[in-house]
Amino acid sequence: MKSKGVLILYSESAQLDYLRLSEICARLAEKHLGVPSTVVKLEPKQKNFRTFRYPNGELEGTEWNNIGRYSAYDLSPYEETLLIDSDYIVQCDALANYFGCDHDFVCHNSSWDVSGNDVFRHDQFMTQNWFEMRWATVVYFKKTEPAKRIFRAWQMVFENYAYYAELFGFSKAPFRNDFAMSIAHQICNGYANMGTFDYALPALSSSDSVLDYNNGRWLLKYEYKKSHNALRYTGDLHVMNKKSLLDADTDVYTKLWNSIG
Repeated sequence: MKSKGVLILYSESAQLDYLRLSEICARLAEKHLGVPSTVVKLEPKQKNFRTFRYPNGELEGTEWNNIGRYSAYDLSPYEETLLIDSDYIVQCDALANYFGCDHDFVCHNSSWDVSGNDVFRHDQFMTQNWFEMRWATVVYFKKTEPAKRIFRAWQMVFENYAYYAELFGFSKAPFRNDFAMSIAHQICNGYANMGTFDYALPALSSSDSVLDYNNGRWLLKYEYKKSHNALRYTGDLHVMNKKSLLDADTDVYTKLWNSIG
Protein backbone atom coordinates (compact mmCIF):
# COMPACT_ATOMS: atom_id res chain seq x y z
CA MET A 1 0.00 0.00 0.00
CA LYS A 2 1.29 3.45 -0.89
CA SER A 3 2.00 5.79 2.01
CA LYS A 4 -0.02 8.88 1.06
CA GLY A 5 -2.08 10.35 -1.77
CA VAL A 6 -5.25 12.04 -2.97
CA LEU A 7 -8.53 10.25 -3.68
CA ILE A 8 -11.27 11.72 -5.89
CA LEU A 9 -14.62 9.94 -6.20
CA TYR A 10 -17.14 10.79 -8.90
CA SER A 11 -20.38 9.58 -10.47
CA GLU A 12 -21.78 10.35 -13.89
CA SER A 13 -24.36 13.12 -14.26
CA ALA A 14 -26.61 14.07 -17.15
CA GLN A 15 -25.74 17.75 -16.80
CA LEU A 16 -22.06 17.85 -15.80
CA ASP A 17 -18.89 16.05 -16.89
CA TYR A 18 -17.64 14.96 -13.47
CA LEU A 19 -14.87 12.81 -14.96
CA ARG A 20 -13.40 15.88 -16.64
CA LEU A 21 -13.58 17.80 -13.38
CA SER A 22 -12.00 14.91 -11.48
CA GLU A 23 -9.08 14.73 -13.89
CA ILE A 24 -8.12 18.39 -13.49
CA CYS A 25 -8.68 18.18 -9.73
CA ALA A 26 -6.33 15.19 -9.52
CA ARG A 27 -3.57 16.71 -11.63
CA LEU A 28 -3.57 20.00 -9.72
CA ALA A 29 -3.51 18.15 -6.40
CA GLU A 30 -0.50 16.15 -7.58
CA LYS A 31 1.31 19.32 -8.64
CA HIS A 32 0.75 21.34 -5.48
CA LEU A 33 0.77 18.58 -2.84
CA GLY A 34 3.54 16.42 -4.30
CA VAL A 35 1.65 13.13 -3.90
CA PRO A 36 -0.02 10.70 -6.33
CA SER A 37 -3.76 10.71 -6.94
CA THR A 38 -6.42 8.09 -7.60
CA VAL A 39 -9.74 8.75 -9.37
CA VAL A 40 -12.54 6.23 -8.79
CA LYS A 41 -15.93 6.12 -10.50
CA LEU A 42 -18.84 5.23 -8.24
CA GLU A 43 -22.01 3.63 -9.51
CA PRO A 44 -24.75 5.43 -7.55
CA LYS A 45 -27.06 3.22 -5.54
CA GLN A 46 -29.89 5.67 -6.14
CA LYS A 47 -30.49 8.88 -8.06
CA ASN A 48 -30.07 12.08 -6.13
CA PHE A 49 -31.11 15.56 -7.24
CA ARG A 50 -30.46 19.09 -6.02
CA THR A 51 -31.55 22.54 -7.17
CA PHE A 52 -28.79 25.10 -7.78
CA ARG A 53 -29.23 28.84 -8.34
CA TYR A 54 -26.81 30.17 -10.93
CA PRO A 55 -25.59 33.78 -11.49
CA ASN A 56 -28.37 34.63 -13.97
CA GLY A 57 -30.96 33.69 -11.35
CA GLU A 58 -31.79 30.43 -13.11
CA LEU A 59 -32.83 27.55 -10.90
CA GLU A 60 -31.75 24.18 -12.23
CA GLY A 61 -32.62 20.74 -10.91
CA THR A 62 -29.35 18.86 -11.31
CA GLU A 63 -28.60 15.16 -11.13
CA TRP A 64 -26.31 15.05 -8.13
CA ASN A 65 -25.12 11.50 -7.54
CA ASN A 66 -23.05 12.15 -4.42
CA ILE A 67 -23.88 8.92 -2.59
CA GLY A 68 -20.98 6.64 -1.74
CA ARG A 69 -18.31 8.87 -0.23
CA TYR A 70 -18.51 6.73 2.89
CA SER A 71 -16.77 4.06 0.78
CA ALA A 72 -13.57 6.12 0.63
CA TYR A 73 -11.93 4.21 3.48
CA ASP A 74 -12.21 0.92 1.59
CA LEU A 75 -11.41 2.40 -1.82
CA SER A 76 -8.29 4.34 -0.92
CA PRO A 77 -4.97 2.65 -1.80
CA TYR A 78 -3.11 4.90 0.65
CA GLU A 79 -2.19 4.71 4.33
CA GLU A 80 -2.92 8.45 4.52
CA THR A 81 -5.54 9.95 2.23
CA LEU A 82 -6.85 13.35 1.28
CA LEU A 83 -10.39 12.78 -0.01
CA ILE A 84 -11.20 15.78 -2.24
CA ASP A 85 -14.36 16.71 -4.13
CA SER A 86 -13.93 17.05 -7.90
CA ASP A 87 -14.89 20.74 -7.67
CA TYR A 88 -12.19 21.57 -5.10
CA ILE A 89 -9.26 23.11 -6.97
CA VAL A 90 -5.94 22.85 -5.14
CA GLN A 91 -3.63 25.83 -5.67
CA CYS A 92 -1.13 25.61 -2.80
CA ASP A 93 0.54 23.09 -0.48
CA ALA A 94 -1.48 23.87 2.67
CA LEU A 95 -3.20 20.46 2.77
CA ALA A 96 0.14 18.64 2.49
CA ASN A 97 0.90 19.77 6.04
CA TYR A 98 -1.70 17.32 7.37
CA PHE A 99 0.14 14.23 6.16
CA GLY A 100 1.78 12.76 9.22
CA CYS A 101 -0.38 14.72 11.66
CA ASP A 102 -1.61 13.30 14.97
CA HIS A 103 -5.26 13.06 13.86
CA ASP A 104 -6.89 9.98 12.33
CA PHE A 105 -9.70 11.92 10.60
CA VAL A 106 -9.87 15.65 9.81
CA CYS A 107 -12.60 17.71 8.13
CA HIS A 108 -13.69 21.35 7.92
CA ASN A 109 -16.11 22.72 10.51
CA SER A 110 -16.67 26.03 8.69
CA SER A 111 -16.78 27.38 5.15
CA TRP A 112 -15.47 30.79 4.06
CA ASP A 113 -17.17 32.69 1.23
CA VAL A 114 -14.24 34.23 -0.66
CA SER A 115 -16.54 36.86 -2.21
CA GLY A 116 -17.08 38.38 1.24
CA ASN A 117 -20.85 37.91 1.10
CA ASP A 118 -20.75 35.34 3.90
CA VAL A 119 -23.41 33.19 2.21
CA PHE A 120 -22.37 30.18 4.33
CA ARG A 121 -23.15 31.88 7.66
CA HIS A 122 -26.36 29.85 7.92
CA ASP A 123 -24.39 26.61 7.52
CA GLN A 124 -22.57 26.87 10.83
CA PHE A 125 -25.32 24.68 12.23
CA MET A 126 -27.25 21.92 10.45
CA THR A 127 -30.47 22.50 12.31
CA GLN A 128 -32.29 25.02 14.48
CA ASN A 129 -31.25 23.07 17.59
CA TRP A 130 -27.60 24.16 17.13
CA PHE A 131 -26.15 20.89 15.87
CA GLU A 132 -22.76 21.87 14.45
CA MET A 133 -22.09 21.42 10.74
CA ARG A 134 -19.09 19.69 9.17
CA TRP A 135 -18.07 19.81 5.49
CA ALA A 136 -17.26 16.64 3.52
CA THR A 137 -15.60 18.53 0.63
CA VAL A 138 -12.07 17.81 1.88
CA VAL A 139 -11.31 15.04 4.36
CA TYR A 140 -7.97 13.75 5.61
CA PHE A 141 -7.89 10.25 7.08
CA LYS A 142 -5.59 7.39 7.98
CA LYS A 143 -6.17 3.65 7.66
CA THR A 144 -6.83 3.31 11.39
CA GLU A 145 -9.69 1.99 13.49
CA PRO A 146 -10.85 5.45 14.70
CA ALA A 147 -11.14 6.67 11.09
CA LYS A 148 -12.81 3.42 10.03
CA ARG A 149 -15.45 3.88 12.73
CA ILE A 150 -16.34 7.32 11.36
CA PHE A 151 -16.77 5.97 7.83
CA ARG A 152 -18.88 3.07 9.07
CA ALA A 153 -21.04 5.49 11.07
CA TRP A 154 -21.29 7.72 7.96
CA GLN A 155 -22.67 4.75 5.99
CA MET A 156 -25.03 3.89 8.84
CA VAL A 157 -26.46 7.44 8.81
CA PHE A 158 -26.95 7.20 5.03
CA GLU A 159 -28.80 3.90 5.35
CA ASN A 160 -31.07 5.40 8.03
CA TYR A 161 -31.18 8.95 6.68
CA ALA A 162 -34.93 9.45 7.11
CA TYR A 163 -34.63 8.53 10.79
CA TYR A 164 -31.76 10.94 11.42
CA ALA A 165 -33.53 13.69 9.47
CA GLU A 166 -36.49 13.29 11.80
CA LEU A 167 -34.28 13.06 14.87
CA PHE A 168 -32.17 16.15 14.15
CA GLY A 169 -34.76 18.15 12.22
CA PHE A 170 -33.57 18.53 8.63
CA SER A 171 -35.03 17.62 5.24
CA LYS A 172 -35.09 13.94 4.25
CA ALA A 173 -34.17 14.82 0.66
CA PRO A 174 -31.83 15.28 -0.98
CA PHE A 175 -29.21 13.23 0.83
CA ARG A 176 -26.27 15.39 1.91
CA ASN A 177 -22.87 13.95 2.70
CA ASP A 178 -22.14 17.02 4.81
CA PHE A 179 -25.06 16.15 7.11
CA ALA A 180 -24.31 12.43 7.28
CA MET A 181 -20.62 12.99 7.95
CA SER A 182 -21.40 15.71 10.53
CA ILE A 183 -23.49 13.27 12.52
CA ALA A 184 -20.95 10.44 12.18
CA HIS A 185 -18.01 12.69 13.05
CA GLN A 186 -19.67 14.00 16.18
CA ILE A 187 -21.03 10.65 17.36
CA CYS A 188 -17.54 9.12 17.11
CA ASN A 189 -15.88 12.13 18.78
CA GLY A 190 -18.31 12.43 21.67
CA TYR A 191 -19.89 15.57 20.15
CA ALA A 192 -16.64 17.47 20.73
CA ASN A 193 -15.22 20.02 18.28
CA MET A 194 -12.07 18.09 17.47
CA GLY A 195 -10.40 16.62 14.40
CA THR A 196 -11.04 19.68 12.22
CA PHE A 197 -8.82 21.70 9.90
CA ASP A 198 -7.18 24.83 11.29
CA TYR A 199 -8.79 27.06 8.66
CA ALA A 200 -12.20 27.45 7.00
CA LEU A 201 -13.01 25.83 3.67
CA PRO A 202 -12.48 28.49 0.92
CA ALA A 203 -15.55 28.41 -1.33
CA LEU A 204 -17.50 30.23 -4.03
CA SER A 205 -21.26 29.71 -4.03
CA SER A 206 -23.26 28.33 -6.96
CA SER A 207 -24.78 31.79 -7.54
CA ASP A 208 -21.28 33.19 -8.28
CA SER A 209 -18.87 32.12 -11.01
CA VAL A 210 -15.30 31.91 -12.26
CA LEU A 211 -14.69 34.44 -15.05
CA ASP A 212 -11.02 33.77 -15.69
CA TYR A 213 -7.88 32.10 -14.40
CA ASN A 214 -4.25 32.98 -15.02
CA ASN A 215 -1.18 31.45 -13.36
CA GLY A 216 -2.76 30.83 -9.98
CA ARG A 217 -4.94 33.93 -9.92
CA TRP A 218 -8.72 33.66 -10.11
CA LEU A 219 -11.05 36.30 -11.50
CA LEU A 220 -14.42 35.74 -9.82
CA LYS A 221 -17.86 37.22 -10.44
CA TYR A 222 -20.21 37.68 -7.50
CA GLU A 223 -23.49 39.41 -6.78
CA TYR A 224 -23.90 41.98 -4.01
CA LYS A 225 -27.17 43.85 -3.44
CA LYS A 226 -28.34 43.00 -6.99
CA SER A 227 -25.18 44.38 -8.58
CA HIS A 228 -22.53 42.21 -10.25
CA ASN A 229 -18.93 42.63 -9.15
CA ALA A 230 -15.56 41.02 -9.78
CA LEU A 231 -12.59 40.28 -7.58
CA ARG A 232 -9.16 38.73 -7.76
CA TYR A 233 -8.42 35.78 -5.52
CA THR A 234 -5.41 33.50 -5.04
CA GLY A 235 -5.57 30.10 -3.35
CA ASP A 236 -7.49 26.82 -3.10
CA LEU A 237 -11.14 27.12 -4.07
CA HIS A 238 -14.28 25.00 -3.74
CA VAL A 239 -16.16 26.04 -6.89
CA MET A 240 -19.81 25.17 -6.27
CA ASN A 241 -20.76 26.58 -9.69
CA LYS A 242 -19.09 23.74 -11.54
CA LYS A 243 -20.48 24.94 -14.87
CA SER A 244 -18.19 27.96 -14.75
CA LEU A 245 -15.16 25.65 -14.69
CA LEU A 246 -16.35 23.87 -17.83
CA ASP A 247 -17.63 26.92 -19.74
CA ALA A 248 -16.07 26.90 -23.22
CA ASP A 249 -16.51 30.68 -23.54
CA THR A 250 -14.09 31.44 -20.70
CA ASP A 251 -11.89 28.35 -21.25
CA VAL A 252 -10.97 28.29 -17.56
CA TYR A 253 -10.56 24.53 -17.71
CA THR A 254 -7.83 24.75 -20.37
CA LYS A 255 -6.05 27.53 -18.46
CA LEU A 256 -6.01 25.34 -15.35
CA TRP A 257 -4.47 22.52 -17.39
CA ASN A 258 -1.85 24.87 -18.81
CA SER A 259 -0.87 25.93 -15.29
CA ILE A 260 0.30 22.40 -14.50
CA GLY A 261 3.29 22.74 -16.80
